[in-house]
Amino acid sequence: MPPVTLADILTGLRSIGIECGEVAFVHSSLSSFGYVEGGAETVVRALLEALGPDGTLVAPTFADYFGGGPDQVWNRQKTPSRMGRISETIRTWPDAARSPHAVHPVSAIGTQAKDITERFNVTDYAFDSPFSRLLELNAWIILIGVDFNSCTMIHLLEERMRVPYRHWVDLKGCVVDAGEEAVKTFRFFRRAKGVSCDFNPFGQALERNGLVHKATIGKSKVLCFRSRDLYDAGMKALRRHPFHFVSSQTLDEALKHRPPSHENL
Repeated sequence: MPPVTLADILTGLRSIGIECGEVAFVHSSLSSFGYVEGGAETVVRALLEALGPDGTLVAPTFADYFGGGPDQVWNRQKTPSRMGRISETIRTWPDAARSPHAVHPVSAIGTQAKDITERFNVTDYAFDSPFSRLLELNAWIILIGVDFNSCTMIHLLEERMRVPYRHWVDLKGCVVDAGEEAVKTFRFFRRAKGVSCDFNPFGQALERNGLVHKATIGKSKVLCFRSRDLYDAGMKALRRHPFHFVSSQTLDEALKHRPPSHENL
């Protein structure tokens, strides 16, 4: 297969409806394309060109704040993203902004970058979080070479619905922001031990309902859908069955956490 070029990526993005002025939240795997001329920088340039000067590109730039313990240190400006090369390239792009939430920070480039990232939310997906703002903007969610299990926005639904198989814990550590150090505690809605989730059946249902745009760029399968469509369908599914996103293999374990009002589920 020939190398993937910026033009190839741009053509693919336009074929799935990405237009100038849009907001896009991207989960990605650089290796899924095969060989890309110019690497991750080419992918980011293509995304920015597709979104145009009035658009905004956003990516998760999570590190590992879950198991680090109270002595861990997260630096808003310096701690690398562990979400892949494309994510890290977006984090380090000129004029990129990063949100201050150590557990689930995002980085953004473009007209809405400050609006999305300058939010000091206490919980990951609160109504004042970057994720909630992406939902308000009805951002595109783009999955490049990854499946629906990488779709972080679904966790917003779990937090808003207070799903029974998650519980609140405190994650504590040192946060460094512009050289200022502070010990901070973040409320985190942690999944119960022995319970796993599988978002792919839900994603396949979105596809069957015509809500997912698809393209192949190089070797990469790219999926694209509106955050509002995901939210509406996901909340409807959780209202019907609060364990909708739990994997079939761990459903019995998850059901041990159901409250008395859900005993018949």
